[in-house]
Amino acid sequence: MRIHRRDRHWFRYGLLASTLCALTIYSASSLGNNNVSTTYIDPAYYQSIQFGYHSHWIQPWRAYLETIPAHKFLDGIGVVFNINLKKTSINPDLIAEMLARHGVKQARLEINWNQINYHDETQINNPDGIRARLLALQKHDIRPLILLNANQGAPCPLLTTRTTLSRNANVGDTEIRLKDTTGIIANYSGLSHITKKSWAAEILITAVNGNWVTLSKPLPKPIGIGKKVDIATLKYRPFSPPDTADYQKTIAGWQKYVATVTQFVTETLGTTNSTDKGFDLEIWNELSFASDFLYINKYYEKDLYKYKKNTIWQNLVTETVNYVEAHPQDFQGIAISNGFSNTTPWPASSQMPPRIVALNKHPYRSRKNFPQQEYKGSKALDALGNETKFTPSYSIWFPEYFATFLQTETLLRDMAPFPSEFGGAVHGRNARVVNGKVLPTTIWITEVNIHPQEDDSSVTEAQALALKAKAAMRYFCFYLNKGAERVYLYNVLGGNKGYGVVQDNFAQYASQINTKYPQQDQEYVSPTLLTTSRIVEQMKDGLDPNLNNPRQLEVVFIKEKHNNSQFQGDGSKAHPNLYNRELFTFLPYQVNEQKFVIPYYVMTRDIKEDLAPENYELAIKGFRAGKLQVKIYDPLQDRYLPEVAIKQQKDQVIMNLETTDYPYLLIVDEQ
Repeated sequence: MRIHRRDRHWFRYGLLASTLCALTIYSASSLGNNNVSTTYIDPAYYQSIQFGYHSHWIQPWRAYLETIPAHKFLDGIGVVFNINLKKTSINPDLIAEMLARHGVKQARLEINWNQINYHDETQINNPDGIRARLLALQKHDIRPLILLNANQGAPCPLLTTRTTLSRNANVGDTEIRLKDTTGIIANYSGLSHITKKSWAAEILITAVNGNWVTLSKPLPKPIGIGKKVDIATLKYRPFSPPDTADYQKTIAGWQKYVATVTQFVTETLGTTNSTDKGFDLEIWNELSFASDFLYINKYYEKDLYKYKKNTIWQNLVTETVNYVEAHPQDFQGIAISNGFSNTTPWPASSQMPPRIVALNKHPYRSRKNFPQQEYKGSKALDALGNETKFTPSYSIWFPEYFATFLQTETLLRDMAPFPSEFGGAVHGRNARVVNGKVLPTTIWITEVNIHPQEDDSSVTEAQALALKAKAAMRYFCFYLNKGAERVYLYNVLGGNKGYGVVQDNFAQYASQINTKYPQQDQEYVSPTLLTTSRIVEQMKDGLDPNLNNPRQLEVVFIKEKHNNSQFQGDGSKAHPNLYNRELFTFLPYQVNEQKFVIPYYVMTRDIKEDLAPENYELAIKGFRAGKLQVKIYDPLQDRYLPEVAIKQQKDQVIMNLETTDYPYLLIVDEQ
């Protein structure tokens, strides 16, 4: 898929009517400006803020602290495997080996509906490229996530032809004369790519009378005699309301597509008789991108039907699951996830069929400058929880944006352990109840990354690669700790200054004929993969893969002497500075019964601005009494910091930690 991510945004919605009483949700000690934060974790940071409000001060990710088994971190690292073998000679096996050597365990690739053969829907067109990618991933123990999608550019099985006009057509015409109408099927064929670069049959042909055809909506631009026009004939009509005959035909076609893709991938991987077919499925990509095929009305000047669009989203998920459950043998071990939630907050875990294991998200965020770009979709709250008109002046660009309250549609509404209600549904990973028991719904972040060149056209390759490494560390360490089960970086290929996870020189190396993986690969490894692998190695050291009930830790207080901040307030208790201590991020993972690896950093608001190391004193509960071996590892510089000063007082361990704006790893081994 091709899109400038800076143009993407999460949908904005109407304000939820509610009234908040005055709440001191911001750490009370910080308001006193005494360099101490005593209430590091408090559910009120999240639970007291209803949908329809946002804040520059309140940190909802500090509403809960969980220790996560380290094996879940290792299993959660993914990338989007966007190698197009029609357009490149890059060897997918070499790319997969590079990824696997550096800790990647998950890979997402798309098999769009239009890749199904128009005449024989049990077959996939040009399967060799897909097969090569799947086998490369399997060889290197990377699990594929297959994206099921109907991109409007070629949404379903279709036939294409090109003809010309035999008479000039003007703006507003609803009838045009073609030189040839052979093969055109009324209500299924249409003019392609008229208003958008990629939209098949966007103006449908509703009737054919000789060489004259009637259009579903007026021409938006003139087309001259002899001018070539593209005609697409769709196998299925765009999605109509679920109670229509057209919908039933289209959904039946979609289910055939699901069956064909599943059978193809299973046969390719050789897992037909396995209880785990070796891959997973994601239903749909993004509602904010190339999704017009979901809505029949978009193809007509006047709406054919009146209905709620979200009925299509839910029904498509339900009908997919219905097919899966009717053919359980074919879908053994395949996790099914909902991609309709990737760019909208409305789908809720409580609404999902039991077979759906995850809601998926794409939390991209380009730079924002305040107060110029203050979020307008909801009301702002100050540090005390009261409505305010004050907006601080600062610039943001950081990976955890959608885990904050800078926008009311925070990812935590679906990722947090607490249930919350908005939009007529209960959200939260534990909100689904089946037969009286909670059936958790996790989060898969199936696309996310930063694009350094879009933020700064003058960025150098070295700067861009370093920024992406810093971002990747924060994406993986933070989201895999706060409730996401998988995080897929976009994209394997995409350029050193762009989204690329694999370095350009290795992509070039992998394009050479008969090339083997280099014995010495240091010059080819991107900083993103290098730092990821270093964190992975620390998590793997002594790993207990069966640890599922980790010990919970508690941060009692945080002290510092520098009083540094991310922005300046106005000096009032309602609008204080946003102090770095309030953004101290503590993310515990447990490796085995006695070892913890804890990424920690300051969640700075602009990752482009490097943070000079700062010192913090932490008091932590939860470690067992006795001698502790404590180390701090810097995965970016590949070094251990000087010996950590610790002091044990009753049930607390007090540590002095050097801290910066990317994760250092606090390694605690209980002797």
